[in-house]
Amino acid sequence: MKILVVDDNEGYLEAIGAVLKAYGYELLLAKNGKQAREFLEMEHVDLIISDVFMPTLDGVRFHSYVREFAGASETPFIFISGFDDPYTREAVFDSNIDFFFSKTTPIEELVAVIERFKEVRVEKSADKTV
Repeated sequence: MKILVVDDNEGYLEAIGAVLKAYGYELLLAKNGKQAREFLEMEHVDLIISDVFMPTLDGVRFHSYVREFAGASETPFIFISGFDDPYTREAVFDSNIDFFFSKTTPIEELVAVIERFKEVRVEKSADKTV
């Protein structure tokens, strides 16, 4: 499963990247929404994990781009943020995203959600071949 992870905090990006690689996922790591958008123009991904607040192209605007981009409009999208306040939740939930996690959430919970998306993807692939 190929996952695009987008976060302007390089320390967090490296940490989550190392953990997800240890779980066996293939990763693309982007430092902002603009770089992530460029990856999507060249690569297919199965899932996107994105920070909400970033310079250049923030997560909410990046999510809008993903939903309008034909190659990724159905790609599951998980928002992460170091901010878990009413403003952040309102911005995220107005965006029709699939999930939101605080950066303080244990990584096992994030991996469990990723695995559910993986199972659904496999089920959809099996339905298409029948």
